[in-house]
Amino acid sequence: MKKDLSLEQRVHNANGSLACEDMKGRHAYLHAVMYCREEFDVMWHKSDNTTWCHQFGRMVGWEENYYNHVIHSETNMVQARSSYMKKYNILGGHDFRGVAGSGIHVLCSDVIEVAEDGMSIRASYLTPGTFTGAVGFDPDFKGGSWLWERYGSEFVYVDGEWKWFHEDVCPDLMSKYDKGNWAHERYLDYVEGRLKIGDLGGYPDRLTEPDARPHNDYCIVQTVQDTVPPPEPYATLDDDNTYSPGRTDPTGKNSIKTTGSQKMEWEMNPDVVFMVQKEV
Repeated sequence: MKKDLSLEQRVHNANGSLACEDMKGRHAYLHAVMYCREEFDVMWHKSDNTTWCHQFGRMVGWEENYYNHVIHSETNMVQARSSYMKKYNILGGHDFRGVAGSGIHVLCSDVIEVAEDGMSIRASYLTPGTFTGAVGFDPDFKGGSWLWERYGSEFVYVDGEWKWFHEDVCPDLMSKYDKGNWAHERYLDYVEGRLKIGDLGGYPDRLTEPDARPHNDYCIVQTVQDTVPPPEPYATLDDDNTYSPGRTDPTGKNSIKTTGSQKMEWEMNPDVVFMVQKEV
């Protein structure tokens, strides 16, 4: 990191580091109660180059991210809550999001680097956690899983504020709590053809770059992946250091060309506020 900084630059960088920690901490809480709109309404940069990646690929653009994390997710939560309500009347009157699912992530071993130009931040985190809910579970039974993931996060300074720009989620280990020997059962899943490498389901409804993710779920036939290594000191956010190549321009003017995802329903019908999936 550049050492000959003015006092103003040092204060700016320190504020940026705190803003990064604050947004990651708020995300951990909001994700735990499935309050996605409170996150994507406020924290995220509304740019065509905003991205969020998982083992299934990369969502590109704030609108695609908003559709998947908010509209698509809340639709699933409504469906799950309706199923739970048949058995548990006590759920009535509560926010359907926190009732239908939760994902609790511990944030640890963070490495945060502010760029020399002060216009971006890169960070990596380890995220052991646990979750319950409808995703991957029998809707009539509220199951639970544990997992170990890594986050690769990038933030940009625009219009006097720090905003979330890129996120890579890398799930290394995961299993349900009611599994016995989880490693052996995962081995059998692959050997007996029930799973393919990286194919664990949970796909979003809209996805611009399905082949953009180099990260796969753990299995017996691959080495440990270093998909989101801790950031090194850097001058400015570019394709040589980013977690999201081709998407480093916050203005959205310069970016890689893609065919684009399926058209958003609200573009076809501006009056649509809450969209129920046509296909599940």
